[in-house]
Amino acid sequence: MKKYILTLAIVLSMGSLVNGQVEIKGLIGTNFSSLSSPPDGFAYAAKAGYQFGVGVLIGDKFYVEPGVQFIRKTKTITENTTDFDFSMNYVKIPVYAGYHLLGHESGLLALRLFAGPAITIPGKITKGEEQITKDDINNALFAVDAGLGLDILFLFVELSYEHSLSKFWTDETYESTQKGFLINAGIHIDF
Repeated sequence: MKKYILTLAIVLSMGSLVNGQVEIKGLIGTNFSSLSSPPDGFAYAAKAGYQFGVGVLIGDKFYVEPGVQFIRKTKTITENTTDFDFSMNYVKIPVYAGYHLLGHESGLLALRLFAGPAITIPGKITKGEEQITKDDINNALFAVDAGLGLDILFLFVELSYEHSLSKFWTDETYESTQKGFLINAGIHIDF
C-alpha cells in the first residue's frame, strides 16, 4: 500500500511541475573567489573572474532551477614573498531550490531566495600553469550556494555566496576549500 501511495505522490508532483511555470534564464556575471586555510608560507587573495550560463526555472512561488555555468576563477597565490596569478576554467552544475518572497516570475517585480548544491568540474589552467598542474586539483568540487535574486520584467540580478565542501588540492595535507561571491545578471524567458 505504501508503494502505491508513494507512486501516486510522485506522479502528482511530476504533474504539478509540468503544469507549473517554466522559464529559461541566460546569465553573465563576475565572481570573486579565494581559498581558505592557506598552508604555512602561502597566502591566497581573490581576484575578479567571470561566468556565463543558462538555467531552467520550474515552478512559481516555490521553484527548482537546474543549470550549467562556464566559469573562470582567478586568485593571487603568494608563496613566501613571490606572487603569481592563478586562473582556471570550470564547468559548474548547480541545482537550486528557491522561494519568491515578493511577487512571482510572471509579475513585473519579484524578490527571491535560493540555495542548493553544486558540483564544479575543473578544466584548463589558463594562468599559473608553470607552478600548478591540473593533477594538483581535485577532479570534482562539491559546494553549497545561497543567494538573493531580483527580477524586473524580463531582467534579473542575483548575488550569491559559494562555499565548497570539498578540499581544493589533491594533497591531503592541505585543508584549503574554495569560497566566493558571484554576481549575475541576465534575461529570463517565460513559457
